[in-house]
Amino acid sequence: MMNERIAKVRDYVQSRGEVSVSELQSLYEGYSSMTIWRDLKQLEEQGYIRRVHGGVISMQTAALQIEGVYSKRARENTRQKIAIAKAALQLIQPGHAVYLDAGSTLMTVANHIGNDRYTIVTSGANIAIELSQRHTCDVLLTGGQISENTLSCSGAQAEAFISSINIDLALMAPSGFSLRTGFTSGSQSESMLKRAVIAKAAKVAMLMDASKLGRSLPFTFATPADIDLLICDTPLPSDVAAEMKAKNVECIVAEP
Repeated sequence: MMNERIAKVRDYVQSRGEVSVSELQSLYEGYSSMTIWRDLKQLEEQGYIRRVHGGVISMQTAALQIEGVYSKRARENTRQKIAIAKAALQLIQPGHAVYLDAGSTLMTVANHIGNDRYTIVTSGANIAIELSQRHTCDVLLTGGQISENTLSCSGAQAEAFISSINIDLALMAPSGFSLRTGFTSGSQSESMLKRAVIAKAAKVAMLMDASKLGRSLPFTFATPADIDLLICDTPLPSDVAAEMKAKNVECIVAEP
């Protein structure tokens, strides 16, 4: 049972959303720092708060922040994402096992997918929820640790799951692409999962709007030699187009 002191802190944090260390110390007047952090650990384990640098944040506020990050990305380049998604849907064959990468572009694919029978494997928690409501889709979620930026699951559990299945078609999405670094991601764990998927897939299509061109993030998960097809919303720069041709990558322009 939660004691009165801890309940007071819980209610204080929930009423304010985010609380600094100095505010917490005023609530804990007369108590040691060890007591403070022990109580906060208990509240975190019970799902009321999250400890952050300089203080704590209520889980309600954390959830709103997560929604805000993803929602902002989902609203960007909407027309381009729809055009790319519709082109990608032409690749999906009923009865095939299709991997949908996480992110807003692949969520757009999920929103426009037809009513034929599909087996969908995905690392996107929101994609799995969306497609699980359709009786024509068998949906498999990789599991693993979820990212607040992409709502994707990744990590050792997700990689182990991918190693146990066969994938006919993988629809992937990078955070950036350059000729120097290839297709990149900002997360090491997500990058490792993407590599595992590409290694298992019979066919790999990369879905990328023009805003990703020339952008490089820390972790490379693929090069043009690793993919079969690239779908973009605008014609590629000549040097990029030449590299794709040299690596036998089919390029599809899906203009909005």
